[in-house]
Amino acid sequence: MTRPALLILATVTSAALLAALQATTPPYAMLTGPIQTTGSQSDTVSSRTFSVKVNSLQNAKTIAYKQFGRSVELQSSGVWIVVSAELQAFAQTMPVRAATLIGASGRRYRQSRRAGEAPGIISAKLVQPGLPTTGIFVFEIPEDETRGMELVLSEQYDPQLKDEILVSLDEHGTSPRAKLELGKNGF
Repeated sequence: MTRPALLILATVTSAALLAALQATTPPYAMLTGPIQTTGSQSDTVSSRTFSVKVNSLQNAKTIAYKQFGRSVELQSSGVWIVVSAELQAFAQTMPVRAATLIGASGRRYRQSRRAGEAPGIISAKLVQPGLPTTGIFVFEIPEDETRGMELVLSEQYDPQLKDEILVSLDEHGTSPRAKLELGKNGF
């Protein structure tokens, strides 16, 4: 009688131990997620592979630029957020294609494809080691999302085991403009 009781006790104990291990193991996405570095807009935020320094932040209802000799004006029912930044790679040439803006509600906004041809877009460039690369990121978001914004940069969207930089943006001191002119050297 003791042998079956010990077998049942061992089975119950093993099942409880396995359930506890499963409940406390982090999910796979967390284990292989991005290696995140955070900082504020006033600092140069550096990860192992690249760094970013946000120079300025502007918002406007309309952005304008020249493309192939003709003027382009893009209006928004929300607001255009234009972030001027300087990036630098450390070890190898890399693209920084993935730029996401996290709004006040926590929603994520990727770079605007409508403004993808604007001059100075960083995602169209390669960042070389030792050569700082300057340019802009352009986002189109609802007006109520402009408080407490965060800029997330990485080599690709949803990176796994790669560096990702999160920069808290300071929207104070930037008054909304009716029209923002974009040029080769930013705005």
